[in-house]
Amino acid sequence: MNLPGNGPGNLRVRAPGKAMLVGEYAVLDGAPAVVAAIDCYAEARLDPSPDKRSQMTPFLLHADREAQIEIASRGRSASGVPIVDTSAFSRDGNKLGLGSSAAAVVAAVGALFAQAGLDLSDAAIRDALHGAARRAHDTAQGVAGSGADVLAATFGDLRTLHCATTRGLTLPGDLVLRLVPTSRSASTAELVARYRTVGAAAHIARDRQAAAAQRFIDACLADDAGAALSAVAESQKAFVALSQALERELVTDEHRAIIAAASRAGGVAKPSGAGGGDLAVVFLPRAAIATFEAELTPLPFSISRQGVHIVSEV
Repeated sequence: MNLPGNGPGNLRVRAPGKAMLVGEYAVLDGAPAVVAAIDCYAEARLDPSPDKRSQMTPFLLHADREAQIEIASRGRSASGVPIVDTSAFSRDGNKLGLGSSAAAVVAAVGALFAQAGLDLSDAAIRDALHGAARRAHDTAQGVAGSGADVLAATFGDLRTLHCATTRGLTLPGDLVLRLVPTSRSASTAELVARYRTVGAAAHIARDRQAAAAQRFIDACLADDAGAALSAVAESQKAFVALSQALERELVTDEHRAIIAAASRAGGVAKPSGAGGGDLAVVFLPRAAIATFEAELTPLPFSISRQGVHIVSEV
């Protein structure tokens, strides 16, 4: 969609959150991983008042800078200060671990691109948006992550990283994903830095996680729910080993309770992302949904088939 002439305040652009499914730490060293875009959205608009710039977070400041560079390289311009609503990413004062900062950056870059008349549905434009958002997010965060959260927010759906297959990925037909929050917030940046610090001490556990991620990908491509559940169970064991190597509590008591409830229902659960709190991902056979949800209430979110997109023009 080409939108020349839309002024600041005329657009609303959304970008989805994410849930890491498998391969969280291994992906940092180039191993396969899978991330799902989640239909919890950051919504950006552009405010015409320059006074709003003083209220911008570092993430939005860098998003604005990188977006403007890309826009100028195409002979276009965009005005307005990105304002982003990420209230959907927290509950009772706790963040949910769904990648709010990445979704905010992608939504902000998307709003500026759209205001400059760039078509967000065009593949080349979306690739440029992804690059700008990735640079902005890494700079603001102060540590280079896997980029999985920016990837999911930009393109939507299930996405693989560092994977040889170019086929689209979907969960096996008999398998469903549920997300369950914990009451503890965790610092991804701190845990990633710790992983980098311990180095070789984490490599055995990392390699187990990498192998489990590849098994999960293969199971999805084969539409094999049993093999996918087995791969997630192995990934969970690798998380326990990583916890020991990093000397950090990646699998909390709340995670263990969620894992036990999933097991009683015939499914498998594990921490999502860096662990240490935030979110658990739960994989269940369709027939087991009611049994699991009789014990625990998951978040009202599912996989988002859309990445960054315009939701309104006034």
